[in-house]
Amino acid sequence: MRRRMRKHQEHGSALTDMLLGLSLTMALVLMLGGLTVLGYGRQYANRILPGITIQGVPVGGLLRDEALDRLEQALVVDELPYLTLRGPEGEWIYSTAHLGGYLDLEPAVQEAWKLGRSGLFRHEMLTRARLIWVGYNIVPEFYLEPGLSLTPLRQIARQAGRPPQQAQVWVAGMQVLSDAPQVGRDLDIPASQATIVEAVRAALGKSSWSAEPVWLRTRHNRPPTTSYFPVETIPVDLVFREVEPPLAEISDARQRAETILSAPVTLSYQRPAFGQGPAATELHTWSIDRAQLSTWLIISRPADEAPGAPRVELDLGAIRAFVEELAQEIERPARQGRYGYDPDSATLSVIAMEQYGVELHIEAAVGALVSAILDPVDRDATLPVRAIPPAVTKEQLEAMLPLDLVGVGETDFAGSTEARLHNIVVATNMFEGLVVAPQARFSMVEHLGLVTLANDYTESWVIYGDQTLMGPGGGVCQVATTLFRAAFWGGYPIIERTPHAYRVSWYEPPVGLDAAVFTPWVDVKFENDLDTPLLILTEVDRANSKHYFRFYGRSIGRTVRIEGPTLGPTVPPGPAVTETDATLAPGQRVLVESAKDGVQVTVYRIIEIDGRQVAMERFLSDYQPWPARYREGPTPGGEAASGGGG
Repeated sequence: MRRRMRKHQEHGSALTDMLLGLSLTMALVLMLGGLTVLGYGRQYANRILPGITIQGVPVGGLLRDEALDRLEQALVVDELPYLTLRGPEGEWIYSTAHLGGYLDLEPAVQEAWKLGRSGLFRHEMLTRARLIWVGYNIVPEFYLEPGLSLTPLRQIARQAGRPPQQAQVWVAGMQVLSDAPQVGRDLDIPASQATIVEAVRAALGKSSWSAEPVWLRTRHNRPPTTSYFPVETIPVDLVFREVEPPLAEISDARQRAETILSAPVTLSYQRPAFGQGPAATELHTWSIDRAQLSTWLIISRPADEAPGAPRVELDLGAIRAFVEELAQEIERPARQGRYGYDPDSATLSVIAMEQYGVELHIEAAVGALVSAILDPVDRDATLPVRAIPPAVTKEQLEAMLPLDLVGVGETDFAGSTEARLHNIVVATNMFEGLVVAPQARFSMVEHLGLVTLANDYTESWVIYGDQTLMGPGGGVCQVATTLFRAAFWGGYPIIERTPHAYRVSWYEPPVGLDAAVFTPWVDVKFENDLDTPLLILTEVDRANSKHYFRFYGRSIGRTVRIEGPTLGPTVPPGPAVTETDATLAPGQRVLVESAKDGVQVTVYRIIEIDGRQVAMERFLSDYQPWPARYREGPTPGGEAASGGGG
């Protein structure tokens, strides 16, 4: 009995030890599992769990922004499958991207991040284990941008559609034809767009668990796929609907179309003959053939598609564009004539013939053309043009004869080189015989043009900034000064005048009445403030080295006198500047510009009419000190002379 009790006690003790060991083992497994789950959770707290792909692109272990970037790089829209759009009588192949198709990747990334994060521990553990074992592929939703697909679908609709007809009228070449009633066919664009979306979604498949374990795919070492899309081309049957023809009478529409194409239309106008005034004209004509007329013919049905007769209309936009293009050929600006004047005989001579301009009235021309097109008998249209006279005509000047000398500008160019004198002559010729209209502003730069070697100017000394350099047009400022003085002494308002940087001997005396010009920035401008035109005559008197501008017009008894010039304190010019000139012999030294004191000069212009003062104007010239400038040949040994010497 005791032996049995002892044996029973020993058996109970062994069972207790076994249960204790099993409990400890389970506790250890649970602790290790908990630590694993805790570590797994921490590692992927903000990242997509491993084993997840989106359209075959691995995104496990990535942040959501990283996953979206990888998808946008891998799932390029241009690589989406092409679509074969099938209609009753043809097929059209378009890229999915061209139709506005795209994958909505952001919701797919959100779905990937939520996978394995349901909030239910048991469900999360099973999902995560399954992800590690086989993996899960998410297929993004495919959408179609309706606006982008409209253009290709409308092109298909035009090609595959068939308008309903009952007494249809159309133009073939230059013939008007009609046809029997016919049931129409039209592409149902919204339904076709929905069909395209359904077909692409079906081809891409649905989100699903993989049927093959991850370790098996890794063991077989299968090469990665070259495309994340399962197919290259997806067939889509477009949705068409029948359109019943409206009941309509077509006789009026056909008659109107036949009238439009019945015969060519002739356009004509009387153009002022060149140089002969508005009374002398030349006839110009254009013919619009039936082929051109057919392109302007529009046959349309009622906008609401209700039963009604087809409409035959003209494309007014195309007709207007034709008239505007024709206007460019017809129109020309008026051109002012240029004239010489002999004060002794009080006669004008023509230097350059005036030209009347021509202007086409666009709206009236469109109306005249449309009327001719719709007229079955009179197919001629006269274009409404008008002659535009120059601002001042020769007849107006002749009516003023004899002309009065109303302003004279004079300067002296003694000592100028032949190059400088040549430039004075070239620039002066640009102003001989010009006419300034009443109340008009005159710009020297506008008539002078570019001062370049290509325009026959030669190189001479010119003032450029704080230097005197060789350049084209030296001497043109002589012309500017003479022009300015003619306007000054004529009493005309001076709009713009810039004195030279320093005093120039050619323009003195008097000091303070010079003007610089530098195209296109520095200009001389004045205004003809009278109600009569002004004729400009010029003269280059080589014998006496004099340069003149003379203004002829109608005198109003205006006289001009000046007070001054008044000179302020002078500023010494400073030491001379010497520059090396390789064209000179070694040691040769040439004076380019004499030294000038700086000084501010004030001149007052007093204008009187019939002895009564009407204006007193101040003209200020601020001349800078200007050192003497020399050019010197290179010194022996090749050393250059430095500025500021001797």
